[in-house]
Amino acid sequence: QITDAPAVLNISKALVTISKVEVHLAPGSVNKSIDENASTGWFTVVEGPVQYDLIAIKDAKEVLGSKNLTAGKYTQVRLSVDKAVVTIEGVEYDLSIPSGKIKLINEFNIGADKTTVLTLDFDVAKSIKSTGKDTYVMTPTITIIQE
Repeated sequence: QITDAPAVLNISKALVTISKVEVHLAPGSVNKSIDENASTGWFTVVEGPVQYDLIAIKDAKEVLGSKNLTAGKYTQVRLSVDKAVVTIEGVEYDLSIPSGKIKLINEFNIGADKTTVLTLDFDVAKSIKSTGKDTYVMTPTITIIQE
């Protein structure tokens, strides 16, 4: 799931286009007695592109994607961002995102035959900064909430 904390800035839109969401299964965390063919490493949860308006989903939740994954300990979530645009006082600006990837280092466990829900809570007010006249950068501030 994806959501956004309420923004303090005068931003009317914050469009983010995500092309891929991946999770990392830690080596040594797979119970081979449950799944003898399981491997560790990166697994794709979402293939995009999918666009979200972070302002429109504040105080709400939008499903980002779902996937059956191997039970075990996961250590990271990685989002590939193709494009980000912000509208401030009616004017649209491209947002620069360093590296085009958002890496969230946060451990979570997925149990066998269980549903695990992660919510990525973007804080737009902390994530979007002005770097000069009419230029903005997004350094995402995201909290992962496991339900």
